[in-house]
Parts: sequence; C-alpha cells; structure tokens
Amino acid sequence: MNGSFTRIITGYVALFTLACGAFATFLFYEKPSREVWQSAIAFVLVVAALFAGYLLGIRNRMATILDKLSLMIQSLINGQALNEFAVSEDSVLSKLQDQTLKLHNILKMQKLKYKEEGEEIKSLISDITHQLRTPLSNLNMYNGLLLDDKLSPEKRMEFARIMKDQTEKLTWLMDSLVKMSRLEIGIIEIRSERRDIVDTVLTAIKQAFPAARSKGVEIAFHGKQSIELLHDAKWVGEAISNVLDNAIKYTASGGKVKVVIERYEMFARIDVSDNGRGIPESEINKVFQRFYRGAASRDTQGVGIGLYLTRKIVAEQGGYMKASSEEGKGSTFSIFMPLDASGPMA
Repeated sequence: MNGSFTRIITGYVALFTLACGAFATFLFYEKPSREVWQSAIAFVLVVAALFAGYLLGIRNRMATILDKLSLMIQSLINGQALNEFAVSEDSVLSKLQDQTLKLHNILKMQKLKYKEEGEEIKSLISDITHQLRTPLSNLNMYNGLLLDDKLSPEKRMEFARIMKDQTEKLTWLMDSLVKMSRLEIGIIEIRSERRDIVDTVLTAIKQAFPAARSKGVEIAFHGKQSIELLHDAKWVGEAISNVLDNAIKYTASGGKVKVVIERYEMFARIDVSDNGRGIPESEINKVFQRFYRGAASRDTQGVGIGLYLTRKIVAEQGGYMKASSEEGKGSTFSIFMPLDASGPMA
C-alpha cells in the first residue's frame, strides 16, 4: 500500500474525530432541539458509513494486491517472470516486484552456475577414469605375465622394466590430475608476491635442462632485463616448465628451443619457441583443451594435460596465453603476465 492510502485514511479519521468532537461540544453547551439531534445523528452516521465503506474498499484493494503478489510468486516458482504491477509506477509494490525479479534472476544464474560446475566435475571424473585405465590395464597385464613360471629371465627383466615405466607414468599422471582437479574446483590458492619473473623463468629452464641435454636439444635464453611483477613463482614456474617440456618433447634431436622475455606497457611476455614439427592450423585452437592430443602426437608420450594446466595457472593470475605455429617449422607459445602498475619501472 503506497503513501496516498495512508494519507486518505488519516484524513477520514481526522474528519470523523472532528465531527464527533464538534457534536460533543454542541451537546455540552446547547440544548438542541429534536431536529438538531436528528441532523447531528444523521451526519455522524453518514461519516461512519463513508469511513466503513472506505475501509471495505481498502480491504478489497489489499486482497487484490495479495492475489497479484501470489500470482507473481507462483510465476517465479514455475520458472517465469511476470510483471503483475506496472513498472512505470514509482510505488512500493513496483519496487518490491523489481527487487523480487532481480533476486529471482540471481538465484537462476547461481543455479545454472552450479549445474555447469556439476557437469564439469562429472566430465573431469570421466576423463580421469579414462586416462588412468590404460596404465592400470598394462600393469595388470604384465603382472599376470610375470606370474608365468616358464618365463625366461630376459623376458622377466623386460616386463619388470615395462612395469616400472608404467608405474612412473601412473605416478606422474596422478600428480598432474591432482593439480588440475584442485585448480578446477579452486582448492589451490594462488599466493602472489612481487618477484622478478626472469628468476622464475630461469628456474624453470634449469629444471628442463637435463631432459633437453639427454635429447640433444639446445635451450637459448634472451632476457637480461629484470621485470618484477606480482605472481606465484611456484605455479608460474610450473606453467613455464610445462611449455618447455612440451617444446622439448616435440623437437627433434639437434633442435633448438628459444625462451624470450619482453616487457610491454601492461604485460610481461614470455615466448617459448621451438623448431620442431609444428601444429596444423586446424588444431591450433584445440591444443589448450583438456586431454587433447593432435593426430601427429600419437607417437609422443603424454596425455594432453600440460598446456591445459598452464593456461589455467596463467588465467588464475590475470594473464593469458597465445599459440602460433607453422607445420614443419615449429611453434611459439606466448605467456602474458600483467605488470603491477604500482611498482617501480625496471
């Protein structure tokens, strides 16, 4: 009920009180005749009737309003959003309707978000199950072969080495899946500190150097400038290590991986380039998808987690990634990390 209703009711109450007061005063000071008595009583009855009629009208008005409110709430329950009150009116009811509809939309969006998160978790569980099935099946198969008493020592040793490789692969896969799943559902907290991104990159290169040396791949670094920015050195280092591991993996022996750091006005750019086999243009937009592996990578060990995990880590810290490639000439993966505007310029 808006303010006009309250003002009208107040006016009727004041009028009725004034009439009763005037009538009582008149009776106290005068000795009215019968006709005056009749006129006064008639006046009071008319005022009382008008007041009662108006109260009845208000009651009907309130019943109508409650019916509209009930219809509006029922429409929200049914998944609809009906405007029972005119949106152009600046009244309490129209404002209440507007706020209720906004609340309905917020709850609807949250419901959709929870549904999407539930589907994402189901998909993640399905993907993890699929990825774990192969090494577990291999372990089970070779374990059965090792139980054969007639197996030669050479074969037994070969199967034992295969089982060791599968166990290491399973351990690595489990670690990667745990990291990925924790990032997916927000369990892992990114703790950013103001540090030199060059030191973070050099640490990642140092960790990747043994694998590069064993394969005969050279790693060249270009970036002498110190660039301080807010980032979690541990997780950003892991992201860069994933890109380096990917570059080394798809670069032939004698190839070269180049790491370049540049400073822009708002971002620090980290390029990891190789002169490997490259990525087909049709697959360049898919390489960041979870568990995606291109047709040319079937003969290379991996499960398609590294680049997905890298982009997730970078995005969690306000950065983004880009990829460019040319078949037969190599690929470049670029990581853009935002600079801290409040920090000193290097």
